[in-house]
Amino acid sequence: MFINYPRLLLILRLAFLYFVVRELMLTRFKRKNDKYLWFICIAIFGVFGYSFYVAYRRRLVVKRSFNPKFSRTEDTISPTAGH
Repeated sequence: MFINYPRLLLILRLAFLYFVVRELMLTRFKRKNDKYLWFICIAIFGVFGYSFYVAYRRRLVVKRSFNPKFSRTEDTISPTAGH
C-alpha cells in the first residue's frame, strides 16, 4: 500500500489550521486586533506559532467569570398537595 505523505501532511496541516482558527474565533481577546495577529502568526509558523499562542493566551484573553442569573420561583407543587 502506497501512502502519499505530502498529501497526508497537507491534509493534517489544513485540519490543524481549521481547529486553531475555530478556537481563535471563539476566544474573546482584550484587543480585537489580537485575533488577527495570532491567526497570521499561526498561519506562518504553524505548530510553533500555536505553541506561543498557548503560552501567552492567559495574558491576552478576557478572563471569564462565573456570574449566573438564576431566578428563583416558588414550587408549583406544594408539599401537602396530593394528600
